[in-house]
Amino acid sequence: MYRKTGFGAVLLTVVSAFVLVTPPATAAGPSPVYAPEGSVADPGVLRVNGEFYVFSTAGNGRVSRGDTANGPWRQVGPAVDLSDPPSWVDTGQAVWAPDAWRTSAGWVLYYSAAARGFGGQRCIGAATSDQAGGPYTPVGDTPLVCPGGRHDGEDTVPGRPVAGAGVIDPSPFVDGEGRRFLLYKTQQTPSSLRMLRLGDGGLHWTGNPSGELLRRDGIVENPVMVQRGSEYVLFASRYGYHNCSYATVWLRSRDKWDFAGATEHALTTTAGTGICGPGGADVTPSLDGGWRIFLHGWVCGAGTAPCTTAQIENGADRRRALYAAILHWGSGATPSVGAFF
Repeated sequence: MYRKTGFGAVLLTVVSAFVLVTPPATAAGPSPVYAPEGSVADPGVLRVNGEFYVFSTAGNGRVSRGDTANGPWRQVGPAVDLSDPPSWVDTGQAVWAPDAWRTSAGWVLYYSAAARGFGGQRCIGAATSDQAGGPYTPVGDTPLVCPGGRHDGEDTVPGRPVAGAGVIDPSPFVDGEGRRFLLYKTQQTPSSLRMLRLGDGGLHWTGNPSGELLRRDGIVENPVMVQRGSEYVLFASRYGYHNCSYATVWLRSRDKWDFAGATEHALTTTAGTGICGPGGADVTPSLDGGWRIFLHGWVCGAGTAPCTTAQIENGADRRRALYAAILHWGSGATPSVGAFF
C-alpha cells in the first residue's frame, strides 16, 4: 500500500501561468533537521519502528540515523562496503542516492555507482546487510540494472531516450498486492523514469523487462511511488539540482506503469518553502499513523541559512542539508506538505 517501512513542481505540465524556475530564497525558511559538515544529499529514508535511517550520496554512501524525524541525527557510517568491490564498479567515484528496505532476503540496499568502461555513466547494484544501518555488502559481481547489457546487468533498460546514458536514483516500491518493484532514472537529457519488477527478495529481476513511466525533455529524477487505494502517486525532482530552481513535483495515475498523460503538480519549490532547491524528496509512513517527507536543500556558509541564487552564482561555500515535514493526504490521493519540523 505504501512505498516501504522498516518491515518489509509548480505545475510542470508547463502551463505558462506557473513558471517553475523559482526565485532566490529570500524569506526565512524552515531550519534543517540535520546539517553536518558533509552534505546530506538525495535522501533515501527507511523507517524502523520509531527511528529513521537516511541514506545519502557520499563516498561509499552515507547512513545517518534519527531518533525522530527532527532528530537528534547522527552519522552511522558508510552505506556500502566496497573493500572488495564488484568488478563493474569504479571506486574512484562516489556512490549516489542509495536506498534500502526489508525483504524476504533481509535488509536490501540499492546503490548507483560509476561503471567501468562506461564514460562516467552509472549502473545500479544491490547489496544486503543483517542490520538496517549497514554497511551493505554487494550481491554478486554483476549489476541489477545496467544499460545495453553492459557488465551482464539483469535489466538492460530498453528504449531509453539517450543510447549511451546510464541509470541512477534507485527507489524501491511495494504495491498493495505485495509485489516488489524498483524505480530509477536514466541519465542525461531527455531523461526518463522507469520501473522494474523484482522477486520477493528484491535482489533480482522477474517478469517483464523494465518499462518507462515518464519522459521529459529536461531533467526529471529521483522517482518515489506511493499507492493510495486504486491510485498511484509518483513523486519526482525537476530542474537543476545545483541551484535554487530544484523542486519536487507529483503526478497521479490509476496505471502504475503509465504517467505520460498525468498532470504534473508542484509540491515543494523555493518560493513556497523558503528552502533553496527543495528536492531529492522521499516519503514514508510514521509511527503515529501519519506520513513524513524528507528532502534536501542548499545552505550557505558555516550556518544553516538557505542559499540565495546570487550566492550560488558567485560560488559561495555550500552544502545540502536535510529537512523534514509532515505530509498530508487529501481526497483523491492528493499530497500536500504541512509543517516543517
